[in-house]
Amino acid sequence: MPRNTKGRDATLSSLSVLTGGLTAAAFVGTGLVTGLAADHTAQQARAKAQAKAVAAASVRPVAARPLAPTPRPTRTVVTTRVVQAAPGAATSGASAGTAGTSSGVTSSGAAAPRAAAPAPVAAPAPAAAPVPSAAS
Repeated sequence: MPRNTKGRDATLSSLSVLTGGLTAAAFVGTGLVTGLAADHTAQQARAKAQAKAVAAASVRPVAARPLAPTPRPTRTVVTTRVVQAAPGAATSGASAGTAGTSSGVTSSGAAAPRAAAPAPVAAPAPAAAPVPSAAS
């Protein structure tokens, strides 16, 4: 047996009202919870600012003493190293090694005499650039 259209319309209308009412309640609940959370956060911020203000007011400035440098003993150490080529070293294109090092000063107070340094070896000439071919 078919349903009465008046009953069907009343059911659909009440369902629409119920859905709209639940949607409005959800919006109101969301706004209420958001407002409470914002209020709680603001209270925490005020309490924190007040605690910082009290802590800053209770701190007494400390007078800083002028610091004077402390005199300390000093010592100067001078080390002189003279590097010389080995006497009779061959200069066959490779650089000669060091013969040794001497430290300090001679008995006359002058530095030890230096031997002549080997002449530097000339660098090879750079290669010529390739000639471009006519096929390119």
